Amino acid sequence: MQNRGFLRVREIFAMILIIVGIRLSDSTPSLLAQNTQNALWIVPVISFICIFPSFLLMLYLLKKYKDKNLVQLLEAILGKGLGKAIGFIIFLFAFLSMTLDSRNYVEQIKVLYYPEAPTSLIFVILLGIVFFGAKRGIEVIGYSTFIALPFIKISAFFIVFLVLGDLLIQRIFPIFGSGLSSLLSEGIGKASIFAELFFILIAYVSTRETEIFHKASILAAIVALFEIVVFYFVYITVFDYNSVVKIAFPFHDITQFISFGAFFSNIETIFMVFWIIAAYLKFLILLYLTTWIFGVVFNIENFEPLLLPFGFLTATVAALPFNTVINELQFRDTLLSIMTPFFIILPILLWLVALLRGGLRK
Repeated sequence: MQNRGFLRVREIFAMILIIVGIRLSDSTPSLLAQNTQNALWIVPVISFICIFPSFLLMLYLLKKYKDKNLVQLLEAILGKGLGKAIGFIIFLFAFLSMTLDSRNYVEQIKVLYYPEAPTSLIFVILLGIVFFGAKRGIEVIGYSTFIALPFIKISAFFIVFLVLGDLLIQRIFPIFGSGLSSLLSEGIGKASIFAELFFILIAYVSTRETEIFHKASILAAIVALFEIVVFYFVYITVFDYNSVVKIAFPFHDITQFISFGAFFSNIETIFMVFWIIAAYLKFLILLYLTTWIFGVVFNIENFEPLLLPFGFLTATVAALPFNTVINELQFRDTLLSIMTPFFIILPILLWLVALLRGGLRK
């Protein structure tokens, strides 16, 4: 395994900010706006409040059971058999999340930029580049993400700055959208939009000191939430909620509002470059983490040779949904609804078992 404990705060921070914060640029806003309407921007806050305490509890358990990653922690608390079974479930969640998200991004690239290109060809290019990046190891992945992060984030918030004149604040009213009950239901039920916070716990022992991981992950989670809320707020105030529901890719539609005069055209292409870099980095990280989880579950120490088969399998499974509507409104919506109670309840159960077994006295 290419892991020598070289990851630092900045690299953990960058990786989490990419895999979580990129939710601002996919079709998640359209999915969440179906039931919450103009209260879309509040949904991530409710989701974060629901799932973040469980994430903190998991960090606490990892700190108590030193020198263990996510799957090893499950085995230490629940026993080898049950621990590996739950670890395999987490692997399935990570794999399915990566698969459905990759279909989402491939559809965006195809519809917006290369409508004549075959979907299979875009998949091959995307996952081919992702594979060659992932095989370099977690240290190179972390460093590459850290180097690219400033350019990605500057371009994203440059978009916000340039569309400020198009914001209409009145569009956030009524503040609870379709109703407080619908808002709470959607916010709680879709809390797993932050599930990547749990997937990256497989890399918990990839730092020299575990305190580094704690600081970086907590800070990155809070910053990612802020970014998502800002962009969702922009979507609602630039478009009305009826438009957000119908727009599959609001991030790219926002870039259409940007203009530097008649001389400069197709400005959105500049932002597309940074968006594609962020997408590559996200799936590069997710492919490595997913394969890593699988390797620990099945005691495969050198899991890097599995990156290529998993990349191919991801493309194959992602191509199964007939279209992006089925992918989003059926499969992805269902997956989010299933993962939410799992990741909220699991750390609590682990804590209770550890407490009863005396593991927390260590």
